[in-house]
Amino acid sequence: MIFNGACNTRLFEAWVQQVLINELKPSQFVVMDNAAFHKSKKTKKLIESVGCKVIFLPPYSPDLNPIEKFWANMKLWIRNQITQFAKSYDAIISFFYAQTSL
Repeated sequence: MIFNGACNTRLFEAWVQQVLINELKPSQFVVMDNAAFHKSKKTKKLIESVGCKVIFLPPYSPDLNPIEKFWANMKLWIRNQITQFAKSYDAIISFFYAQTSL
């Protein structure tokens, strides 16, 4: 599922319904941060409908969310490289290629 722009509740719910719940198995946990679009009743209901439980990380705890360090590194790398690229898209793609060659 690909979309342009920022994520919002509607888009996240669509992703949960079309992608995530098809991959979940009963009794699994879905751990999410406290982004506003993660917290809809529909999202929780969809996840629980396949026998899974939603757990939210404590607020302001990036140390418990490993992807946050990755995003911080990516943003720093792009900021340092952006002048070399005509578009942000090229910078992001280049970042991922750089990671695979380490």
